[in-house]
Amino acid sequence: MSTDDSGADEVEGVLEAARAIRPHLHKLVGPAAANLDRSLADQLTASGTTAGQPAGAGQAAVAGRLRELLDGDETTAWFLRTVLEDAPRHRPPYFQPRYLYRQTGGALVLPGDPGPVEASRYVCPHGDYAWYRPDLGVAVPQCPTHQVSLVRG
Repeated sequence: MSTDDSGADEVEGVLEAARAIRPHLHKLVGPAAANLDRSLADQLTASGTTAGQPAGAGQAAVAGRLRELLDGDETTAWFLRTVLEDAPRHRPPYFQPRYLYRQTGGALVLPGDPGPVEASRYVCPHGDYAWYRPDLGVAVPQCPTHQVSLVRG
């Protein structure tokens, strides 16, 4: 991975995909979720990556290791690709407009309705976990790694 703007954007995309996939691992990989989650958390916390910080050379190495982990399974590789395709926002597939539209069964939106409302993003202050709030009524969880409250970010 290069350190130019596109390389930095890809590094941030891989880091964000690794943070954002963690709440979905059980659904995506079943019994392998616990081991993969632990590996992702270890890489993210060891690197000292914090969501929203510019990608540095150390983060590029971490992103390479995270990419290897995520590319190791067809479903997690799809998740990573889809997050990277959403540059520069890097949202999980389930919160991208093209997937939200599919979830409504392709129903037409009422006139004047701008479509789905963007989900609020919450992150661990330690930088290893990202969660998107699907509805206002859903309580914000704690980071499963650090047992601290997620903050809006």
